[in-house]
Amino acid sequence: MNRRRFLNTLLGVSTLAGFPTVQAWAGEHRKLKHVVYELDEKDPSHELAVLRNVKNNLNASGPTAMHIEIVIHGGGINLLKNAVLDDALQEKINGLKKDGVKFRVCNNTIHANKLDYKNDLYGVSSEDIVPSGVAYLVDRQLEGWAYMHP
Repeated sequence: MNRRRFLNTLLGVSTLAGFPTVQAWAGEHRKLKHVVYELDEKDPSHELAVLRNVKNNLNASGPTAMHIEIVIHGGGINLLKNAVLDDALQEKINGLKKDGVKFRVCNNTIHANKLDYKNDLYGVSSEDIVPSGVAYLVDRQLEGWAYMHP
C-alpha cells in the first residue's frame, strides 16, 4: 500500500472510530479550514505546482479562513535548497509565508542530506523543523486536517 493510500485509510479509520481529537476538531473548527500539503518529490516543476496549488487554495478561501502547512521531506527538500540562489522562488515562498502558510521541514531529511538548515535551506528556522515529516503528516490528519499530495 503506498503512503498516500495508507495515510488516507488511517484518517478514515480514525474518523469511523470516533477518536476524540477528530470530534473535538470538528466542533471547534467548522469555519476555519486546516490543510496540510506534502512535498516529497525532487522535481522543480512539481515543486512549483505544489506552491501554485497552495496559492490557488488561499485565493479560493482567503488566507484568514485557512491554516495551511507544507510538509517538506525526501526529495522535496530541493525546493528550499534551490531557493537559496533563486530570487523568483524566494518571492513565491515569501508570498505564501506572508499569507500565513507554514513550511515544516523534516529533520530526518536534513540529517540524511547532511544539510545545515541555516545556510543550505532558504528561510528555514528552528521552529520550522519537525522530527519526521511523515509522522507529522499522520499527526495532522489525526487532528482533522485535510491532506493534499498534488
